[in-house]
Amino acid sequence: MNFRSAISQFFAPGHAPLVRATALGLVCSLLALAPPAFGADAGASEAFDSPESAKGSRGIQATSLARAEYEVVVVQYWSLGSLLRAEAVMGGNNIVTLVDADTYAVYDTLSNRGYRVQRSAGAKAGDAIRKRPFGMHLQEMLDQGGEKIREEAGEGIAVDVYRVTDEQGRRTLWVRSGEAQIPIRLETYERTQGRTGRLDWVNWLEGVEIPASFFTPPSEVVFEEIGSFEELQIRASQAPLRPAPPFFPELID
Repeated sequence: MNFRSAISQFFAPGHAPLVRATALGLVCSLLALAPPAFGADAGASEAFDSPESAKGSRGIQATSLARAEYEVVVVQYWSLGSLLRAEAVMGGNNIVTLVDADTYAVYDTLSNRGYRVQRSAGAKAGDAIRKRPFGMHLQEMLDQGGEKIREEAGEGIAVDVYRVTDEQGRRTLWVRSGEAQIPIRLETYERTQGRTGRLDWVNWLEGVEIPASFFTPPSEVVFEEIGSFEELQIRASQAPLRPAPPFFPELID
């Protein structure tokens, strides 16, 4: 998720509390260290590397807990290669995001209504480069000029700490050392209004058996079909996107 666009979205005047809580919970946030959850994935990682594992059937499951100004936002993530399913509980609604090779869909499980937008060629090409479709905070920070500032060890876990400071504020990111670069803590400060955000990653498991059908919406869901990211932006400028704005715009365009 892009820090700059989401921060702007959160602090834009006139946004409803639900939208503001969404942006705060998912982006302007702090990830707290969660050693038990990160240590518990060892067996799953071995299963992921096992030759007996069915190719393309084992993926990643993660959970984040955001404490926003308006509410607590719980987000569950599942990925299988470039396929993504994310569920965010906000204001009593369960908002589902589904990303496949061609489309990005958002819907509310209570109303079974939402929108679906065609992904751009650039976004689809990025699937081959990304380590995973979510939790890529470090790459985003590096793209924004962030630098590694120190190394830490928390509860036996080696952690690298990165920071970027710009006109919008300050963002400090803790990631687990290693090639996977799993995000652990993200702390943000928005300069204009002096606000901070907080997000806790409380679970991260690799090697989870996930059927491909889990990334397909139920047949009863009614989608507003949107042809491109540009059309989505026009639609958003005319009225708030329901049930929620896209949490992962980099996967659309």
